[in-house]
Amino acid sequence: MSKINRTSHSNIELYKALYNEAHSGAYISYIRGTRCKTEDDFFREISASFQFPWYFGGNWSALDECLCDLEWLNFNRIFVAVDNFTQMFEGSVLLQNLVIKYLTIASKYWGSLDIDFEILLNN
Repeated sequence: MSKINRTSHSNIELYKALYNEAHSGAYISYIRGTRCKTEDDFFREISASFQFPWYFGGNWSALDECLCDLEWLNFNRIFVAVDNFTQMFEGSVLLQNLVIKYLTIASKYWGSLDIDFEILLNN
């Protein structure tokens, strides 16, 4: 079961949550929504956040493949924080929903392996 939380944390509240997650052994993926004006921007941001390998194709299919692999990372759980989520893609709900779709697919995949994959969408 995927776990998606929508929040309106202040910067301090968000950073405290990230700090707590990091100290519980989670791998932290922090995505800056303000840096994701286009799909290419988003793919660069998430690639850096998850340290995707050099062969990441920068498209939705490649995102799905990499998010459901992550063999290059060490973690006991995964915590994804997307800050300023509603500003992503300059407010395009269609593209924002694609982000939710692919993060949810990854969350369900890792959940099937008994690894928590929590998603926080912060506005």
